[in-house]
Amino acid sequence: MLAEIVRVSEVAPQAAWWVMAQVSADPSSEGLPGAGFLQRLLDWTGMLGLFLGLGSVLLGGGLWAIAQHGGNQYGASAGRKAVLGGALAAVLVGLGPELVNGLYQAARG
Repeated sequence: MLAEIVRVSEVAPQAAWWVMAQVSADPSSEGLPGAGFLQRLLDWTGMLGLFLGLGSVLLGGGLWAIAQHGGNQYGASAGRKAVLGGALAAVLVGLGPELVNGLYQAARG
C-alpha cells in the first residue's frame, strides 16, 4: 500500500501540470446571450453609483456646513466623511472599468 501511495505522489504533480498547461481563456462577449443587457445593467449600476455619490456630496456638504456653523464637531465630522465618501464613490465608478481592464492586460502580459 505504501508503494501505491509513493507511485501516486510521483505521478500526481506531473498530471496536474499537464492539466494546467492545457487550459486557456479568451474572454469575449461574442455570442453570449444577453450580453447587451448585461452591459446596460453595468452602465445603470455605474450611473446609480454616481447618483448616490453626488447625493452624498451634497447632503454631506450641507450637514458639514450647518454643523460647523452650529459648533457641532461630531456632525461636521460626519458631513466631511459623507463628502469624502461621495467623492471616492465617483472616483471608483470612473476608475473601475479601467482598473479591471488594466489589471487584465497586465496579467496577460
